[in-house]
Amino acid sequence: MLSCIRPGDCIWDVGANVGFYSELFALAVGPSGKVVSFEPSPACVAALEGRLRDRSAGASWAVVPMALSNADGDAWLSLGDGDTAPSNHLANGDDMSAVPVKTARGDSLLAQGYGPPAVIKIDVEGFEGEVLDGMSSVLADPSLRAVCVEVHFSQLDGRGKPNEPTRIAELLQAREFSLKWVDRSHFIARR
Repeated sequence: MLSCIRPGDCIWDVGANVGFYSELFALAVGPSGKVVSFEPSPACVAALEGRLRDRSAGASWAVVPMALSNADGDAWLSLGDGDTAPSNHLANGDDMSAVPVKTARGDSLLAQGYGPPAVIKIDVEGFEGEVLDGMSSVLADPSLRAVCVEVHFSQLDGRGKPNEPTRIAELLQAREFSLKWVDRSHFIARR
């Protein structure tokens, strides 16, 4: 992912968890760049904000406490594996470990004045398609050079979406991105 980033870029870290990658991105974009960390888990947001407070000056870094999706509104986040587990995911309200969270379309945030990203990282535990479906304008923006995605095949299968990885690839290819799988569950789409 770091090879996609240039000094001064705006990076959207979708599913930032506790900010490990966000912090690396902030170093890579330098003082003229910006990182926007999207994370719905309250405990992860607290960890992100702590990481932000503890770091030295550099890139602008914003923590946005919500999940990106294909709709603006409310949802439930399953915390079944722990408050800051990287496997937390959107769920239904029947999950006893779920907490209410806000959702937004990337396009809505772009319309509200969030800077268009040059690179997007998506790690959302089986909701990759919903995130991309909410980003038609973002994906069309010519300043977007790369989309880095972790595809969660087992979660997609469990949700009854075994063909979602193919649909995601076709969606990005229709926007003139070339995909390269870097391992069995990660790809980088570049244009």
